[in-house]
Amino acid sequence: MTPSGTKSASPRKTAAATARSTVPNPRDALVDRYFELQPQMQRRFNLGLHRELREELHSVTVHQLGVLLLLRSGSVSMRELSKELDVSESAATAVTDRLVRQGLVERQDDPADRRVVRLALSGAGASLVTKLHETACRRTATLLAVLSDEQLAQLISVMETLDAASTDRALADRVR
Repeated sequence: MTPSGTKSASPRKTAAATARSTVPNPRDALVDRYFELQPQMQRRFNLGLHRELREELHSVTVHQLGVLLLLRSGSVSMRELSKELDVSESAATAVTDRLVRQGLVERQDDPADRRVVRLALSGAGASLVTKLHETACRRTATLLAVLSDEQLAQLISVMETLDAASTDRALADRVR
């Protein structure tokens, strides 16, 4: 009995309860496994992509590549770019300056507002992004070839569910 008049737990029960609480539940184990696999898969994919496009990507950093891929869908202002990259405007300007010097991005006047400079892919930048996209699609198709059509459909469904959930969460965070 303890001073408060209750029975104390036997050391044996306490150790068993402790052991049970340290054993991860199956879902936690699956999340841990996903967390291990995802960056590993991404790293392998990126390494292969960089090997295949070594000549074209020799002087393009990961941050610069992100800008080029963003500009693939059209021109943006510096403010829009910094917001999209979640960096300061000065950091976005530094990345952009290097891309302009490499001839991959052009600065353009905004016809709606003379004070705004828009960024767009140059011909060389558009060519690089097109080649990168084609190579990534080809490599992805090769990677996914090991899946049956049913498995691929399930993978796409899961990814769409995660995308929708993250979009909903991002919208909720912006409202707060």
